[in-house]
Amino acid sequence: MSYDRRTLLKAMAGTSAAGMLAGCGGDSGNVTETTVKTNTPIPWQLPDCETGLVEPTSSEGSFQLFHGRQPGGTRLLQGTGTLFNQDSNYPTVNLQKGPSDGYLNQLRTSIPAGEGPHIFQWAHDVAGDFVQSDFLTDQSSELRVEECLFTDKAWDAVRYDGQTIGLPFAAECPALIYNQDILDDLGYEPPESFDEWTTIMDEYHNPQNGQFGLSHPLNAYFSSWAAQAYGADIYNEEEDALGITEDDFIKGLNIILEDLKPYMPGDPSEQAQMSRFQNGESPFLVNGPWAIAGLQDQGLNIGATSIPAPDDAEASRPYSGIQMWFFSKKMRNGGSSTRAAREFSEWYCTNVERILNLANNSSYIPAIDGLERSRLSDTVRGFADQFDTGYLMPQNPKMNSVWTPYETNMLSAFNNGSDPLPLMETAAEEIRNSWNSN
Repeated sequence: MSYDRRTLLKAMAGTSAAGMLAGCGGDSGNVTETTVKTNTPIPWQLPDCETGLVEPTSSEGSFQLFHGRQPGGTRLLQGTGTLFNQDSNYPTVNLQKGPSDGYLNQLRTSIPAGEGPHIFQWAHDVAGDFVQSDFLTDQSSELRVEECLFTDKAWDAVRYDGQTIGLPFAAECPALIYNQDILDDLGYEPPESFDEWTTIMDEYHNPQNGQFGLSHPLNAYFSSWAAQAYGADIYNEEEDALGITEDDFIKGLNIILEDLKPYMPGDPSEQAQMSRFQNGESPFLVNGPWAIAGLQDQGLNIGATSIPAPDDAEASRPYSGIQMWFFSKKMRNGGSSTRAAREFSEWYCTNVERILNLANNSSYIPAIDGLERSRLSDTVRGFADQFDTGYLMPQNPKMNSVWTPYETNMLSAFNNGSDPLPLMETAAEEIRNSWNSN
């Protein structure tokens, strides 16, 4: 039996899992709409790229865009849709919000029936599953954007099996979110080393007084930064290798199970861990950009930085995602609707004003290359620095069989104080049995 990562996260987590439903939940409704015209200088245009802002070539056609954003993200996208549609030189985008539950299931039902959207938003890791299910279409020969406009990771994420099945616009990963007011009261700056981090946690930690050194939701996604910190991979799709029983993997997992667990609330669920940070009862939270707007709305003075790893580790290596517009099977019909959908994607993903608006309102990392980080907020820069050491989630459908066995046994080790190696061996056996049966 295989499992969908986001279904799993939704079941196991709270705020961030809902945000990750389409990768853009939690962005603010405070949207400032301005227009970037063709005669506006492109400040991020790269010397070796001829392409800057790519605009539609015709006003003909309309297309369907499907998304699963939360209310704040929906307002932001509606602002973009209004901006796009009000230009008489552009075609028409029709936005449709998917259900809060079952977003992917609706796509899996509607696309093969010919009733689905032309493009839809999701993270890159479903590419392999959707290509094998014949849900997507390759637009390589029609695209007017150049690979060099995007970061290497972003471009790699929209390519699968020699096809370009979408365009990227943002990146995401968990990082270390901190409460600046608590750090100021303690007289510390955001930690840059593991020793600094544990020193702050140790000084603040006082469970009897309702204070915890660290809030850290524990699931397969949020544990990845530590588990992969010594170079082992949960699953390496290039080598088709499962790494959860390797010595370096167990060593990384023990960063959480041994070094950090004493500072965490006993309940590893996201709701329990998040509530402590939201209530000002913890100086640190491991979470993603989707959590930022909600925390700021509650009046917290927060920032983000890379998660410090022990000195002998390579670096914290969390699973990372690329948000993209996928080209659905419906675009094989050609004609004005297909062109309109493709050209909207080109316009959106090369529109620096749209990308910065998304970053400023939701803390997501721009996927375009050459954009100076000085133009980003401190929080976005913190996530961007973490993304540099992150590991893109595998696109191979075999990963669907990895999430639940790994997470279930990892949580067992956390809750029971068990040796993780035998549990990871159990998980590996279940995963390989699932692979062999598929």
